Amino acid sequence: MTQQNTKKIGQRPVSKPVSKMDTLHDTWTVMKPFVHFSIKAVQVIAHALIFIVKHIPKPEDNKPAGKKNDKVIKI
Repeated sequence: MTQQNTKKIGQRPVSKPVSKMDTLHDTWTVMKPFVHFSIKAVQVIAHALIFIVKHIPKPEDNKPAGKKNDKVIKI
């Protein structure tokens, strides 16, 4: 004979307790695309900053070679 499960109005079904591992797994599956995107974005910003710093002119490049170039020729 089959048992009948009758539901009464106003009673909630008994839910099993959620373990911490289930919660962490669900959280990771939701956050994984955002973490992946943020890592890629930080890499792009870091490469851009390195490129900018490498291409800043050094102060030694702007100094004249010597005083020989300062001569004025009068005609």
